[in-house]
Amino acid sequence: MTVLDEIQAGIGRLAEGAGRSVVGIGQRWGAGSGIVLGDGQVLTNAHNVRGDSVEVTFADGRTAEGTVAGHDVDGDLAVISVDTAGAPALPWADGAGPSIGLPVFALANPGGRGCA
Repeated sequence: MTVLDEIQAGIGRLAEGAGRSVVGIGQRWGAGSGIVLGDGQVLTNAHNVRGDSVEVTFADGRTAEGTVAGHDVDGDLAVISVDTAGAPALPWADGAGPSIGLPVFALANPGGRGCA
C-alpha cells in the first residue's frame, strides 16, 4: 500500500465515522447542515438558521424540532438545542493543537444528500 493509499483510506474512515454526527438543518426558506456536539446541542452556521426554530434530521432519518440557542453572525456560527439522544457526538481533537500544514476536513449534508 502506498502512502497516498493510506491517506485516502484514512480520510475514508474519518468521513464514515464522523458522517454519523452530521445532521441536516431545515427551515421553510432552505436547508443546511450541522454537527452533533452532544448534550442536546448541534453546531451549525449562522446563515443556516433564521428565527427561533429549525427541523433537525439525523443520520438515521429521525427528525426533531430544535430551537436556536445562540448565534454569532460575524463568526457564522450557531448552536441549536435539540434532543440528540442516540446520535453520536463528533469527537474533538486530543488537545495537541493545530499546526501549519495540518489537514482540515469539512463534513456537510446540504439538503440531506449525504455526507460530503
